[in-house]
Amino acid sequence: MAYDAVAESVRLIADGPPAQPVRLSRRRRFAPVAADVDGDVAATRFLRRSTGCFCDEIHLLVRNGNDGWRRLGGGGSSNGYEDRTAEAFERARNDLSPHQVVVNGGPAVLRDHLLPWTGRWVRAATLLAGGGIAQLVVGGRRLPIPYHGHLVVVWGSRRPPSVTARDATGRTVVTVTLSNDR
Repeated sequence: MAYDAVAESVRLIADGPPAQPVRLSRRRRFAPVAADVDGDVAATRFLRRSTGCFCDEIHLLVRNGNDGWRRLGGGGSSNGYEDRTAEAFERARNDLSPHQVVVNGGPAVLRDHLLPWTGRWVRAATLLAGGGIAQLVVGGRRLPIPYHGHLVVVWGSRRPPSVTARDATGRTVVTVTLSNDR
């Protein structure tokens, strides 16, 4: 049972991720994890139940001329979360120190082919934040840390952004620079 990636991404961008865990089952096959919007580009992240595993999926979107969103593409990977409730995904941050930020893998990169004159690429990276981090600051955007610590960051510029992690008091605890390298 698949989900409508565009409709669910638009809902996630508008409403944000759920505050409580969404349990995956035979009836509920996906859960929204995180979203980020940088001007006219966005990235959404979902955990999807597949056959015998759970997939971590990223969708890249761009605003269309009608105040809506159009999906550029995306992809996912099976992270080997064998726990049928996907609790391993939620517990992943338990292995981090409180003020650690881990960039998971290389960025997802897609070119917006419908706007060839811009030559612009859309990039996104996934991050995992330790339990002592309350907020990430990317450019002027403030991303609250969801209960599970998994995030996605998107950018449409040539230069990758730096990500500043802050604790609950607002103190900067670490800064990470993302990479355009795949």
